[in-house]
Amino acid sequence: MNSAHDRLTVFEAHRRLLHGIAYRMLGSVSDAQDIVQETWLRWSRADTAEVETPRSWLVTVASRLCLDRLKSGRTRREEYYGTWLPEPYLAETPVAGGRSVDESVSIALLLVLEKLSPVERTGFLLHDVFGHSFEEIAKILGKPAVNCRKLVSRARQRVRTGRPRFEATKGEHETMLARFLEACRAGEMAPLLELLDEGVKLYSDGGGKATAVPRVLADRAMIAKFFINISRQGGPAHGFHETRPTFFNGTPGTLVCAEGRLITALSLEISGGKITGIFAHRNPDKLRLLGEEAE
Repeated sequence: MNSAHDRLTVFEAHRRLLHGIAYRMLGSVSDAQDIVQETWLRWSRADTAEVETPRSWLVTVASRLCLDRLKSGRTRREEYYGTWLPEPYLAETPVAGGRSVDESVSIALLLVLEKLSPVERTGFLLHDVFGHSFEEIAKILGKPAVNCRKLVSRARQRVRTGRPRFEATKGEHETMLARFLEACRAGEMAPLLELLDEGVKLYSDGGGKATAVPRVLADRAMIAKFFINISRQGGPAHGFHETRPTFFNGTPGTLVCAEGRLITALSLEISGGKITGIFAHRNPDKLRLLGEEAE
């Protein structure tokens, strides 16, 4: 595998896997792209004659790069203005009629993963999502396999405690999203409150570059009033009601545009037939790829 063509062929066969790992590790499409590019640079310079399993080599390099970035990025997260949400991820739409959404890239799960330590997050994702053995993870993390088993078990328990149950199908998500938008436009509290769970939370990420709720809002009535007021202030005359269905982070979502410009990407978390979470991406830096899709 010494030719440049062979190296590129092998790498391209694993590009999607590497990008998927990096995104779930970092919650950022742009950072994931950087990791994939750096992995390629290292692969292009490596002595591939010494590589027994290219897939393992590539995953190890990408994972360690992500781990380093996670450790150095903690301060960045802490200094982020307002509520942080992972960058929208344009994963493939599931097959029509599929039972469930893609939980592994869901906003809800990625927010829970943010609470884990970098090594816990790495171990959990590599084992529970990508199916790597504890022996493989041990080589990546530089820890004994028995320690990796314990940290993954600890991470799994924290994830189970913190994440919701994913019961809704793609169709149920689409129906609930349509009902939610219709209730907002109607401007009546009762129908909107009926859709919202008692413990519903609103996450709005503006990153200091767009107007957004600065903290997670956890008051059901206030959340309902907020969306009704937004709908009334915008109104059809201002183009606020120009919505376009889309699919990101494993679930159906909607793009909200004003005068042809994408201003919000909205998605829901659903459990027990109610809306338990509302995610509003408004940071223009994070809307770049969705904006290109909308255009």
